Amino acid sequence: MPSAPRTVSPLAFIAIGLVAGTFSGFFGVGGGIIMIPLLLLVLRVDQRQASVTSLVAIIPTATLATITFLASGFVPWDQVAFGLIVAIGSTATAPLGSWALRTWNVAFVRWLFIGLLGIAALLVFVTLPDRSVHLEWTVGTIIGLVALGVVMGFVAGLLGVGGGLIVVPVLIVAFGVSDLTAKALSLVAMVPASISGTLGSARAGLVNWRNGFAIGIPAACASPFGVWLAGIVPVEWAQPLLTALLVYAALQLGVRARAATRKG
Repeated sequence: MPSAPRTVSPLAFIAIGLVAGTFSGFFGVGGGIIMIPLLLLVLRVDQRQASVTSLVAIIPTATLATITFLASGFVPWDQVAFGLIVAIGSTATAPLGSWALRTWNVAFVRWLFIGLLGIAALLVFVTLPDRSVHLEWTVGTIIGLVALGVVMGFVAGLLGVGGGLIVVPVLIVAFGVSDLTAKALSLVAMVPASISGTLGSARAGLVNWRNGFAIGIPAACASPFGVWLAGIVPVEWAQPLLTALLVYAALQLGVRARAATRKG
């Protein structure tokens, strides 16, 4: 078992969970992009433990957010299968990303991904999706979703970033679907990927279940509120907010990249 962090007020876990859950529901991301920095700051755990704790918390959060998207009528139930197709690709390649992390020179890939996030932010900002558009069953769609999942899983394993930062912009810009559909499918794809990653970490004795659920439960409770906000906020406002999240993620990765360069 990992060593226990310093004593932290239960309110800190609840606050982190509520913030991360709201972000997860609103943006269709796992919440790790918000959760991990807060875990590092408040719990003072290392990067690996923060990532593992975030994965545990994402499981109930993404599950409840997905159910809320579907039950609310924002996204048709038949779209779930498309998210599972993405999950198949991501689950298959996440271990390859972890292997590449140990063997590759990650610095170039990290800066390349930061650049791609910047491009994605620009494209999202100038794209105004139609909320009535959803995915349809075609061979091209299936192949594209599998490829998207392959990239999602590999990059997540290599760089430790959430798949939602990849899936949501690509579905909106490249597949032309509703921003709400993109967010829901991103959350669907995250559930099996998070379970797989958590089980692997558990076998290695790295999971602190208490911390994971102490954050995951309030995050799951807050995620429907984020979904509700996503549904009522006009797409004309939602797109700039998503752009801001992508820019924030790129800046955060840039800080990590500079720190890694200095250590190296």
